[in-house]
Amino acid sequence: MGETNLVALRRRALPLLVAVLASLALAAALPAGQAATAADSDLAGIDVSHYQGEIGWSDVVGDGVGFAIAKATEGRLYQDDQYARNKDRAEALGLPFTAYHFASPDSTANDAVLEADNFVDTANLGPGDLRPVLDLEKSGGLGVKKLRNWVKAWLAEVEGRVGAKPIIYTSPSFWHDKMGNSRWFANNAYALWIAHWHVAQPRVPAGNWAGHGWTIWQYDNCGSMAGIDGCVDLDRLNGTDIDALRIPPSG
Repeated sequence: MGETNLVALRRRALPLLVAVLASLALAAALPAGQAATAADSDLAGIDVSHYQGEIGWSDVVGDGVGFAIAKATEGRLYQDDQYARNKDRAEALGLPFTAYHFASPDSTANDAVLEADNFVDTANLGPGDLRPVLDLEKSGGLGVKKLRNWVKAWLAEVEGRVGAKPIIYTSPSFWHDKMGNSRWFANNAYALWIAHWHVAQPRVPAGNWAGHGWTIWQYDNCGSMAGIDGCVDLDRLNGTDIDALRIPPSG
């Protein structure tokens, strides 16, 4: 190969080398993924909101779904107008069920507690239902420390009123970037529902959630399901023991 061609080849290869090194650096900065993929025996689930319209819950159960999570609230004031129907229909069929709150954090005094109260008052969860869920996708401009404190306040209010530790829903990148990859929540027995789509295995933040791994994995944001028109989020429980996530009897 002539010297001129060799120089040209090196020039063309340089951008590719830079891109590869950047990708490796990003992978090293993010937490390691769960060691094992979801097994075929894992319990299948869905999560829904008003976007799915009126759901044919009998068809959903017939399609093999073993648990469901429905949006109840968002922020301090919003209630999902399909929530009550979803709860009634799913529970009438004996489908393990719970609700989630879409967090809208801000710096208003007592915002976390007010959002938590909106959720608890609307969700109407009790013993036998699955543990409540905080859907954490927005920081509201709060820094890492303030957002962590906001999340702690929301969780404490809901736990005090419902009698069970909520589950935290988040993505690997959000937890890493906005929550500082905190292990405090994992170390204090808050289960993880991880959102990581179209991959063979989810990336699990906070050191594989302090060694506990994921509890629920949202693996698809546009799946198909009998009884539902259009896309629906698809989930897996890590295993089959859904009863371990139920709110215990009071007292």
